[in-house]
Amino acid sequence: MRLGIYVHPWDLSDEGAQNVLPKLASNGIEFINLAVSYHSGRFFLPHNPRRKIYNAEEGVVYFDPSNMHFSNSRLQPMKSKYYSNMDILKEAVDTARDYSITVNAWTVCLHNAVFARDHRDLAVENMYGEADANFLCPVKSDTRKYVTSLISSLGTAYDIGEIELESAFFPSSFLHGSHHEVMGIRITSLMSYLLSTCFCQDCIANARGKGIDLKDARERAIKHVHDAIMSQAGITNPDAVNDSDLTTHLTESGFEDIISYKKSISRDLLLEYSDAANQSGTGISIVSTSKGLLGSGVDLDFPSGTINGLDLIAYFQNIPDITFDVATIRKKVPDHTSIRAGINLTYPYAYNPTRLQQSVNAALSEHADSIIFYNYGWATENIINELKNLR
Repeated sequence: MRLGIYVHPWDLSDEGAQNVLPKLASNGIEFINLAVSYHSGRFFLPHNPRRKIYNAEEGVVYFDPSNMHFSNSRLQPMKSKYYSNMDILKEAVDTARDYSITVNAWTVCLHNAVFARDHRDLAVENMYGEADANFLCPVKSDTRKYVTSLISSLGTAYDIGEIELESAFFPSSFLHGSHHEVMGIRITSLMSYLLSTCFCQDCIANARGKGIDLKDARERAIKHVHDAIMSQAGITNPDAVNDSDLTTHLTESGFEDIISYKKSISRDLLLEYSDAANQSGTGISIVSTSKGLLGSGVDLDFPSGTINGLDLIAYFQNIPDITFDVATIRKKVPDHTSIRAGINLTYPYAYNPTRLQQSVNAALSEHADSIIFYNYGWATENIINELKNLR
């Protein structure tokens, strides 16, 4: 059983890489996924020695991007203002080497509110013709160039294990916890899928070339969402309403064309990203929930040699759901794909020793290849110290 953990750059800066990494090594951690490109958020940090509440910057990077790789890129990486005088990734790599810990570059790609605000023509466009405030369309040549430049810059300049891609395809869902995000209607999984689908002119043209009429699909999507909203007046017990399997629901509702389009684009992107990583001397992995993979368009039939592994985010309060999620994905992915089960160390998930052991056992019972914990900075110190007692 290989163990890893997600780490944020401010964890290493505030506590010191020379303190964090030996602590993790003594608790059995063999690799860390360090955020090198990240979005905004407000976080409580229970064991951070410098601060307890941290407001992360939006869409910045925590490494030194090479100008060479971004010379022809319209989108230029924004370095963190808080940590502009240091290269946290380099410090992590240099220190981790002494403790036989591998550093992977956890890279948030197209989920970037600053880029979406400043380059509205590159943002995802919903069925109503409105630009998304947080996510870039992966079909645009400028956004694809930015992601491959990130990969090339990281792979050539740092001795990392791999580049873990997050939000590198289509948005995984409509609901994401945006600032003061409030919905006065029930958003079903199918509605979420349709509302997060991009219907920009580039997507429509690309789909047309694949024999798919995305303009017609948009009109059908608008009608479906309208009908779903109107039907909510008939719901007498909201707690009793369950979504059916999303793939089945999409197919039964006549949206196979959107599934096909998203899968085709994401497969092209996967090959493009993998090629950029291979040329820079590293590899890629993907992080997502099982439902998020469908939403983003990622086809689980990964071509051999394209990804090192899938980090499956299995954050469930009901521990049997971890077993079910890992088992479901294990059946769908090729044998050559490594599955790393993500276990959340924070409340109300695996926040005590019993739930921690049960969660890990649930993932391993369905042949997860390794465990990746989330995350160092948010977890309490006592649960981090329990990792060494896992059996």
